[in-house]
Amino acid sequence: MIPFRLKTCLAAAVLLMACADINEGWEVDGGGYLKYRINDEDERTIELAESDVEVPFIKNSHRYFLVKTRAKESKRGDQFSIMVNRPVLGDNPVVQQYSWFNYGSLTQAPILADSSIVRFDQKDDSTWTATLDLYTPDCRSGRCIDTLPNLHITGRLRYWVDPDAR
Repeated sequence: MIPFRLKTCLAAAVLLMACADINEGWEVDGGGYLKYRINDEDERTIELAESDVEVPFIKNSHRYFLVKTRAKESKRGDQFSIMVNRPVLGDNPVVQQYSWFNYGSLTQAPILADSSIVRFDQKDDSTWTATLDLYTPDCRSGRCIDTLPNLHITGRLRYWVDPDAR
């Protein structure tokens, strides 16, 4: 039979271990994810570190929202750079000269501003979420081919602002 004090100490230790990771994660440290699909491919996810996203007026004085992913966060080496100037809730065009998609570390394809939309449904001092509806030329062969249909990239972005930066 286990003594009462030992039972109490073991229970407290288990409780503390269960709560050890409660102060970690995107909501606490900043960061998030970009889930996307190209045409009819399977959905892919790129993890976002705190430094991958620039939010207007958080640790800066600019008015744009910028996501710039790292190739190492994608199994295939995909990368995005998506900029929206003066983002608002609802539909926002991308800034084409700063917005591109790199399929598998090949050629950067510009995200076409005239047909692409970033639809923010939440943007505040703690969380930014958006639906992505993006089009790029098909550059999957290592060069962009105008005679091929554009790639259609749909997805979802969710980013938590580091509480220390608010």
